[in-house]
This record gives sequence, C-alpha cells and structure tokens, in this order.
Amino acid sequence: MKNKSIIIGIVIIVIVCIITTGCVFYNVVDKEEFNKHFTALGYSISDTEEAKYEADTYLVATKEDVPYKVEYYEFENEVEAKKVYEKYKDSIVDYITANTENQETKGAVFAKIVAESTDDYIVISRVKNTLIFIDGTHDYKDSIDDILKDIKY
Repeated sequence: MKNKSIIIGIVIIVIVCIITTGCVFYNVVDKEEFNKHFTALGYSISDTEEAKYEADTYLVATKEDVPYKVEYYEFENEVEAKKVYEKYKDSIVDYITANTENQETKGAVFAKIVAESTDDYIVISRVKNTLIFIDGTHDYKDSIDDILKDIKY
C-alpha cells in the first residue's frame, strides 16, 4: 500500500512538472531567430543560394572552419514541410552506405532522422512548418548535434 502511494505521488509530480513547463520539448525557430543565433556563432547567413526545394524562406548558414552548412527552410504550412522532409529522407537513402544506422524520431509536430556511416553524418529535423538539414562528416557529429540541441531541433 505504501509503494502505491509513492508511485502515485511520483506520477503526480511528473504530471505537474509537464503541465507547468508547458510541455514544450521543441522550438520553432523563425528566420530572424535562425539568423541571430548562427550569426552569434560566427556563421555567415545567405538567402541567395538556390534551395533544393521550394519554400517560403530558405537560409544557409556557413562557416569557413566547418565542412558543412546548415540549411533552414520555412514553409507555408506543416503539410509542405512534411512532404519535403520525406523527399530529403528518400534522397539520403541511396547516398548513405549499407552499414548505416538510421535513427528516426517522430512526434505530433516534429520528425528527425539521423543517417550515419563511417564518413557521413546527415541530420534532417522538422518542427511544425520548418526544416533544418545538415550534411556533414562523422568527424563533426558532436558539433552538429550541439547545434541542433541549442535550437531544440
């Protein structure tokens, strides 16, 4: 009986914590936030590069000392973002070698896939109507993960 009370108490505490924090585990980054965040990290931001997919907003963050770029897409709605996410996901399947461990996480308003091989480290992350794509090398895995963690993608 005492164990049940403890378990119920823990469940109530967890529920209260989730409710009071707004249950936000993701962050929708708009183009101004993307620009501000990556500029502060020393990246150059461009909107003149040609996007692989049509979007309302397309920005690219590049930095001389890193061999990857961070692509940011903002779409009119979540349906369009989901379509492009799936197209990107399909496009990396053939690119990554057979020994790849693909890890995909999905939720109500987000999806993320990490494709990893001996040399390559590719991440596609979607939150609502936005998408971030990074095609990097395995040597920069931690750096790429930190970037996405900072912006909650």
